[in-house]
Amino acid sequence: MNNILTLIQAAKNAARHFSQRYMKEGYKPAGFYVYRDTVGQPSYYRFRLDHPDGRKIIRPMFQNTTGKFEMTEPALPQGSLKPLYDLYLISLYPEATIYIVEGEKVVDALNCFFKAQGVNEQYLAITSGGATSANIADWQPLAGRKIIGWPDHDEPGQQYLIDACGALNQLGCSVQIVDVEKLALPAKGDAFDWLTFNNNATIDVLLNLPIVKGQEIVPSDEPTHQIDEGEKRQNQASILVAFVLDQVELFHDKNMDVYARYKSTQETHRLESRRFKDWIVSSFFSETKKSAHDQSVREAINTLSGLARSKGECHEVNIRVASHDGSYYIDLAQPGSSHAIELKPGGWSIIDQPPVYFLRPDTMRPLPIPISGGDITSLWGIINVPENCRCLVLAWLIECFRPDTPFPVLEFFGEQGSAKSTTQTILRRLIDPNASDLRAAPKTPEDIFVCAGVNWLASYENISHLSPAMQDAFCVLSTGAGYAKRKLYSDADESVIQVKRPIVLNGISIAVTSQDLVDRTISIETPVIENRLEGRELLKVFETIQGELLGALLDIAAKALSIVHTIELPPAERPRLLEFAHLGMAIAQVMEGTPEPFLRQFNAARQESIARTIDASPVALAFLDWIETQPSPIEITVKDLFHAVEMYKPINTESWPRSPKGFADTLRRLAPALRQMGIQCRSIGKRGSHVYWEIKPPAR
Repeated sequence: MNNILTLIQAAKNAARHFSQRYMKEGYKPAGFYVYRDTVGQPSYYRFRLDHPDGRKIIRPMFQNTTGKFEMTEPALPQGSLKPLYDLYLISLYPEATIYIVEGEKVVDALNCFFKAQGVNEQYLAITSGGATSANIADWQPLAGRKIIGWPDHDEPGQQYLIDACGALNQLGCSVQIVDVEKLALPAKGDAFDWLTFNNNATIDVLLNLPIVKGQEIVPSDEPTHQIDEGEKRQNQASILVAFVLDQVELFHDKNMDVYARYKSTQETHRLESRRFKDWIVSSFFSETKKSAHDQSVREAINTLSGLARSKGECHEVNIRVASHDGSYYIDLAQPGSSHAIELKPGGWSIIDQPPVYFLRPDTMRPLPIPISGGDITSLWGIINVPENCRCLVLAWLIECFRPDTPFPVLEFFGEQGSAKSTTQTILRRLIDPNASDLRAAPKTPEDIFVCAGVNWLASYENISHLSPAMQDAFCVLSTGAGYAKRKLYSDADESVIQVKRPIVLNGISIAVTSQDLVDRTISIETPVIENRLEGRELLKVFETIQGELLGALLDIAAKALSIVHTIELPPAERPRLLEFAHLGMAIAQVMEGTPEPFLRQFNAARQESIARTIDASPVALAFLDWIETQPSPIEITVKDLFHAVEMYKPINTESWPRSPKGFADTLRRLAPALRQMGIQCRSIGKRGSHVYWEIKPPAR
């Protein structure tokens, strides 16, 4: 009981908060109604606001699975009907005569009257809601019961009882109707007004009101009442919900984000996306020749979201690329179809219904149908990649199809006008075309994760500098991580973006300098162009051969995947990007009969990365100068090592560590690069109160 009271109080607080803006316009709270299930647990709520000029506002509200209150009715399972107000009382009093009235306010007034008269176990008031709710209500719990209908004194009230009688007569109910024409009631008067005007009435007076038999209430062919705008909107929202449920499958992912998958095309979109809202509006108009009101669309989507979270299945959602049961799937994203590429060791094909769920964000653009048997060498004629780096680029492209491995970062750098942007644009359009193929430099790490949440390939151009926080973000993005932030300052919910993405960057100078990111990066310098062509001309050429290039890439990928499991590297030669190295060696084996071309290019790139790491770090430069003075291995405290290396600090250095601890942290980050140069340096722990390091110079 205490838990139920707590739930209801929380709902009242939410309703009070929502009502504030209307109260500023003169509305005042007039009722709060709790719809309960058969055991008395709150299902959803409705609250009412009245204005002195006679206007009223009635709003539904429910608490979703995350605990947040939504200003709409909860979504019902397909085919279900709306529950009755005070439903749980029906089973408590199985012999009670049921009064059917219109509106929760009237139900509460009548039930209070019955309780005051001491007959609350014999008489019970029930409603399905407003005047238009009878045909969507579940009257089944009243089967076989004695019913007395008390309509409002107006045409909508009469129609409400006509609609209700149609259902109750079929359930074997004994139905009688209060003859309101013989009561002294004003226009639109109801049982609440009768109790108000007859405040000294007794149960005997009420039971002797004039009645007619329910069978005498004959449904008419046309409705005789007008529906106010609020009821129209609520009714249209319900119609929209039913319309959508007939055409889509609702589901959610592990983060409880909600999606719709069209039954006809198997396309998937976020419920809150602009594309899905446009589909609702256009499809509804095409079907009914009626326009959907914006508020009705919002209420319908809120209902659909609740239904997807509470009733929908949980599925993993992928963007562009997915892996399943040993195969890789690439979404062609062609509108009106679910066609995807199935890539597996030894071959690839186009399939109609992949066994995975693909999300198509608004900015995603379709891939062409790939054509098998193409020639990948055509690619090198339209992008500016030096010959001694082409195997690396090819391996990076194919690695982008493998979401179950870490992704290397591809970085292009070169002087102005060396076609870095054109090269990057063509590479992106080959595997993941987008409305914005190249994006400006991110301003915060959050920008990186938000962009990655709705794109497969993270593609940035004109990068001049990356802060340590940015480089850390790219590191975790390439290997997979989740980014979480608070949804609103007013609640404790989190918005989680779980992503792992391939990354490509370009800039005039090298921007990747952090050792962690350097270990994951393939940096390629675009050479000076001697015979320049316009970028748009190159893009036109690319468009004419895009299908052949994609097919050629898939041909190579399928063959490489069939032998990649046979590729091995000695433990001492295994790099950080081991999966990428194995794939690249397999690709070289397929194309040139030996893995040597890839190894040669990959090792050269690694050496350049090491040199870049050393050049970018004043600590590394000073350490190398100091190590030249050490003829043999040494064990030294970090404090003494700090002061010894500090003597070789470059002039005008501003980023020098301020303490031995900061120096040790920098040295740990440099250790992998120094190890590639034959220098061993590692912490060997505390001795007494000092931390010692072991330093081994390279063999001379």
